[in-house]
Amino acid sequence: EGCTPGYWKNHLDSWDATPYSPDDLVGSVFTGVLPSLADDTLLEALSYGGGGGVEGAQMILLRAAVASLLNASHPDVSFGASAATVIGAVNAALASGDRATMLSLASDLDARNNAGCPLS
Repeated sequence: EGCTPGYWKNHLDSWDATPYSPDDLVGSVFTGVLPSLADDTLLEALSYGGGGGVEGAQMILLRAAVASLLNASHPDVSFGASAATVIGAVNAALASGDRATMLSLASDLDARNNAGCPLS
């Protein structure tokens, strides 16, 4: 199961069952984030569009990663991975500095986030 970034953007009350807040900073959860993105909130990251280069890849990855983190942390979503596993995979992809690595993980997380949302 997994809920999309759009779900999490529009259902802020669902965050209450997780240890995360829409106002938490991206850089307080994930390491290796570019300084231009680190001070954005998790809610802002859910609206990232992406773009070229490493920054665009980080934006695409972080959009999917925040939704995955919330899915993994919510007790009513059977995401199949823990929050620690999501954070570890995202941090490793960010540390690689490799656009293809980041986009590959983003694609995997996106598929999981689109597996069907059990929350209303």
